[in-house]
Amino acid sequence: MTRIQASLLQHALAPDRLLVLLPYAQLIEPARRAWAQEHPDGFSPRFETSRNWASAMAPWAPSPSDLSGDVARDRLMAEALVDRVVRSQRDTVLRAELVARLTEAARQLAPLAAAVPPAQRAAWAQARQEALSAAPQWESVVSSLALVWVGNSGFPTDVLWASQAAPGVAADRLWLLEGFQDDPLGRALAERWGERVEVARLAVWLGEDGVSSSSAVLRVQACADADEEARRAAARVICQVNAGAVPLALVANDRLLTRRISAMLHNAGLGLRDETGWKLSTTRAAAQLMSLLRAADPRARSDDVIDLLKQGPAWPADVVEALEMAMREQGLSSWRSVTAHPATVALVPEGLIGMLEGLHGARPLERWLDDLRAALSTCGLWTALCADPAGRQLIRLLRLDEGAGAELRQVGQALAGEGNRAASRIGLSPFTAWVRDVLESASFLPPGDADAPVVILPMAQLLGRGFVAAVVPGCDEVTLDPNPEPAGAWTAGQRSALGLPSREQLSQAAAGAWRAALAVPQLDIFWRRQEGGEPLAASPWVLALEEVCPDPEVDASGLRPLSPKVALPPQPVAPDLLPSALSASAYQDLRDCPYRFFGLRQLRLAEPAELEVGPDQRDLGNWLHEVLKRFHEARQAARPGRAVDTGQLDRIGEAVAAEMGLQTDEGDAGFLPYQAVWPALRDGYLDWLYGYEGQQDRPGPLFGQAEVELSASLPPWRLWGKLDRIDHQSSPEGRLPVVIDYKTESRQSTRERVKAPLEDTQLAFYAALLPEDNLRAAYLSITDGRAATASEGATQLFEQPQVLLARQRLREGLAHDLSRIADGQPLPALGEGSVCEFCAARGLCRKDFWGAM
Repeated sequence: MTRIQASLLQHALAPDRLLVLLPYAQLIEPARRAWAQEHPDGFSPRFETSRNWASAMAPWAPSPSDLSGDVARDRLMAEALVDRVVRSQRDTVLRAELVARLTEAARQLAPLAAAVPPAQRAAWAQARQEALSAAPQWESVVSSLALVWVGNSGFPTDVLWASQAAPGVAADRLWLLEGFQDDPLGRALAERWGERVEVARLAVWLGEDGVSSSSAVLRVQACADADEEARRAAARVICQVNAGAVPLALVANDRLLTRRISAMLHNAGLGLRDETGWKLSTTRAAAQLMSLLRAADPRARSDDVIDLLKQGPAWPADVVEALEMAMREQGLSSWRSVTAHPATVALVPEGLIGMLEGLHGARPLERWLDDLRAALSTCGLWTALCADPAGRQLIRLLRLDEGAGAELRQVGQALAGEGNRAASRIGLSPFTAWVRDVLESASFLPPGDADAPVVILPMAQLLGRGFVAAVVPGCDEVTLDPNPEPAGAWTAGQRSALGLPSREQLSQAAAGAWRAALAVPQLDIFWRRQEGGEPLAASPWVLALEEVCPDPEVDASGLRPLSPKVALPPQPVAPDLLPSALSASAYQDLRDCPYRFFGLRQLRLAEPAELEVGPDQRDLGNWLHEVLKRFHEARQAARPGRAVDTGQLDRIGEAVAAEMGLQTDEGDAGFLPYQAVWPALRDGYLDWLYGYEGQQDRPGPLFGQAEVELSASLPPWRLWGKLDRIDHQSSPEGRLPVVIDYKTESRQSTRERVKAPLEDTQLAFYAALLPEDNLRAAYLSITDGRAATASEGATQLFEQPQVLLARQRLREGLAHDLSRIADGQPLPALGEGSVCEFCAARGLCRKDFWGAM
């Protein structure tokens, strides 16, 4: 302020006739306060940025062809330009890439074009077309179109070239204070103002352009990974605020890391003002909107629709839960299969199918916006978006308010380009891509307290802010690179010809921002040693601090001593939670590990079934069970011959696969891998079946029932289960039941099951469900033939010859085990054997921490 006062006296100017252009808007209020503190009476110089100055002089209304900075509009113009130049291009993926690159290139050229007076802009663009002639085809198309676009575009700062902003009219003298990066518009205005302008680098004025650290307190901390870095940085911010070191700057080198830190600070109740923000697409409001568009896709997954139902308050939670449970029980991963399956279609909330199908057809963009607003209202999400700051920004950018879409229609009509998105009918997929691009390009700045003790900002904006302390995470060699990569696909020659900043200029600007950080009185620097398993080193700037600060202080304020506690295997006692009915799998859990039985059966903790994107081995088993059930129920005792049986199995297989939603996705391999092995499975099964049923002179067992639910009493408990198949065989003692359980596991695993009859639970348990004194029980191993040998076919029956003894011992052991639990016997976690490798209760018993203590 002393320099400004001296200049006013030197040129005999009134303060209000001096215009000071600052490098960024956040300096305006501090500058005004600083002047008012030294000069409480009288007028003040005008402290502005070029953008603020222009908007104060005249509001800007972009024309349809202008580069407005609003992606919702700019995408329409970019598409019109691409479609006019490459009309024959029908590759939608390439077209979308060209549109995205054109928009990006035009934005990079916009500051240069805005620095040229409007009357000279087209000639400026034309003169630079030669620099782009050597580029490859598509790069040349994009860059040329971008130059044409900005060369014929208006900009919000064009008013600064008008007569009302001329030297001596808007002000008598102009001061241009530059930041770390060159300002093309500022330099151009300085040339226009001639002798009435003074240009200075703000960092030099403030003494923050030195080459060594001037921080009174410097702490450098190396962290193991990003999680530790976020925790330690957040803890350091809290310690500094508690110590009164405010205002404090939290430098946003890494946006993801900074957001994680800000979430921790918010949970701690610390006031924040975020000057960087984050992408609008990552907000909850954007997630709610995109969940609706994903659910409306004809190829939507079941999880996509469930996600929408859980976010939309229009549907009761119990209705959504019932539908989700039914979907998971049936293994329906495709929403189309959910609406076709009799077990789930009745559970679909009323009006949901009609709402989603209403978003399937093609329509103009304005109609899309109206229909999207109506669908959001139906879901109950519209009210939530209106109440959320991010939601309100989303509504404004997408023109979702009633009548707001007319602006985009008018833009499209003005462009009148063939294939222009605003004027033509587009489908759901391109509309969703347009919405995603708009949300990805916008930044959301959460509302914050102007007097918040912590300010989140880029490193370059530390300049001139007067922070007492700064916390700078993300100072590794990748995030804080002294030689940042220039944006865009421009070559070095093109950058020079166009006036874009070179790599050297960007490096100098980054170095200046680093020196501004080192000028903060109390500075905490954090970096991590690895990212995603790859080792990281500190930034070269951090390593260079050893020369000027060989022994940086290490922060120990967040350390506290901890006493290790030995984790012992749990031994719960829960006689009151003993279930009254048990299945074979439940008793197997008890035999494998009592604690597993406690967690999964007594506490009833269970992971929800995954709705896989593609069919898996479980789907194959369910499908095969249902195919064989329908095949034998239709065939019964008939022997129509191999050709008829083969055709019947194929028809049933296709029908069951369609009902289970295994063949519904267009372009998806779906059930193809299992269809490929089906002929081998089918032929191997029929080979075994014909031998199993025997010849006319030697009849074998006959099919009885499939998927049979049975129960038996073992007072005071009840046993129950579903048997894959029960056949019946004639014998001198009468009709003998034959229990068969299908197995699609490896042949060796099935063979091991019958070696130790008293160790195998499943067949003995199923036998215990039948009242007959005599019976047979076996596993039927069904493979694709790779397990076949000279003595074993692709399908092989493995009978348990001692099933009656195993049944008797199982009944005795089960009654004994349940009685002990009822009497208060502990249920210890054994932590032994292969059972622990894939146990759903492993995280509950914390086995992984026993050996660590």
